[in-house]
Amino acid sequence: MEKEIERKSLYRRVTCELHKIGTPAHIKGHNYLRTAIIKMYEDATYHGNMMKRLYPDVADEYETNVSCVERGIRNAIEVAWSRGNLAILEEIFGNTISYSKTKPTNSEFIAMIVDRLKLEDLE
Repeated sequence: MEKEIERKSLYRRVTCELHKIGTPAHIKGHNYLRTAIIKMYEDATYHGNMMKRLYPDVADEYETNVSCVERGIRNAIEVAWSRGNLAILEEIFGNTISYSKTKPTNSEFIAMIVDRLKLEDLE
């Protein structure tokens, strides 16, 4: 029961972060991205294994293929980067990614959100 409550709380926190950033909830990539973040948050071994483990696991969950997951996540990040909340993007990615120059890769984006959530847990 406690594990389920923690999972729901994490789901809520990740969803709120994605909404703050500006990732539209109506696109498939939003769901793929949320699931990828949750999986990486719960299992650090996904770091460095996006194509071999994370994307296939997300694809299985949504009954789709790896390339659809990768493209969907990339699209969600691109939309957030072009239309999202600049202040939040700067707050999260400001030290590592230049907003004006380039958007983060899928793995950078997911890792930064996971790190942000884990740091909040320490407070």
